[in-house]
Amino acid sequence: MTLRSTAIIAGCTLAAFARTAPPLQGQETVEITTDDLFIEADFEELYRVGSMQGDGWDVFGRVGGVAFDGSGNLYVLDTQAARFSVVGLDGNLLRQFGRLGEGPGEFGGDTSSAISFAVLHDGRVTAFDPSRGHFVMFSPEGEFQRQFRLAASAWVIIPALQAESASAAVVSTGEVGYLGSAPDSDGPSLRHVMRYGMTGDEVSVDTVAAVWAPREDLEFAPQLSVGVLPDGSVAFVDSSAYAVKVTGPAGGVSRVLRRPFPAVPVTETMRTRHVERELEDLEAMSNRGNARQQAMAEFLRAQLESAEFYHEIPLVRSIQTSPEGTIWVRRSGPEPGRNGPIDLLTADGRYLGSFASDATSLPSAFGPDGLVAFVRRNDLDVQTVVVSRLPKEIR
Repeated sequence: MTLRSTAIIAGCTLAAFARTAPPLQGQETVEITTDDLFIEADFEELYRVGSMQGDGWDVFGRVGGVAFDGSGNLYVLDTQAARFSVVGLDGNLLRQFGRLGEGPGEFGGDTSSAISFAVLHDGRVTAFDPSRGHFVMFSPEGEFQRQFRLAASAWVIIPALQAESASAAVVSTGEVGYLGSAPDSDGPSLRHVMRYGMTGDEVSVDTVAAVWAPREDLEFAPQLSVGVLPDGSVAFVDSSAYAVKVTGPAGGVSRVLRRPFPAVPVTETMRTRHVERELEDLEAMSNRGNARQQAMAEFLRAQLESAEFYHEIPLVRSIQTSPEGTIWVRRSGPEPGRNGPIDLLTADGRYLGSFASDATSLPSAFGPDGLVAFVRRNDLDVQTVVVSRLPKEIR
């Protein structure tokens, strides 16, 4: 840990809130006060899509992801049907494409719930089909263009993707899962932030960052969460500390943004409550499920009853990044699995303020001119996508 200095970052909108520490081996540490400055979540709602019933175009089986293109059109992926719906700025349907099947540009049904996608800067859509281990590329008009094979010795799950702003590459924004021989499987326990480029007949794969990984079987273990920044670098969190790490142009961490909140140890009460809640969920799953789901519930119940726990609660749950480079940081609440406030930071360490824990959720997607999309569930568990516009001062 580096010592906090008294130097003020030039141009900081809240100069008293950020100080920078001397660089350590080329890595700069920016420490931000733990005093929160709360701001209002005053977002202008533009439209919402997602019907409860009927045969309309916006009856979604499962919203697996959303994204915007450069014109502000919204893309909604219904993974149950492997179908993309493109929505204009007025909330009306522009077009739909994609489907389940065995042909070119179609997706396998067994793993359709794990399809991830991103919209490239030129309007093309690239989606990863885990059942076949390839990326599918669609034109800006939704026409199938080609498939790119991911040459891998393992079955791969990419939980989410985000496009780089000036290339045909996409970056994994969560922990990539492997069933088989993963990268560095014989070396240290690492997680990887991956960049996938669509060139030639195969996907070019680069490691943006190799980060620490906790034991996979630990409850409350820190998750990997990543956001792409406008210059092609990424911001990520990978530990239990409030430490948002930013990569440099040549790779490797160049800056760490810290809010030095104290660690929160995991208590016996936390463990007990977590196990009780999970057992209740498994009981409900077993009661309403088929034989396969009941067997899975029994397997998970046996694992849970002998579960081990990470020693402290991660202070950050997840992050997202906007096209302007603002980093939205969702902190943990007082109990494991509960939401705390959302902080808004810039990549150079300026603190723009925080939203209270119940003021808003993290946007599921950011678009041009302050557009944001939120995927929400109502009381009947129906998914709705709400599109709003952010005020200029927090974009």
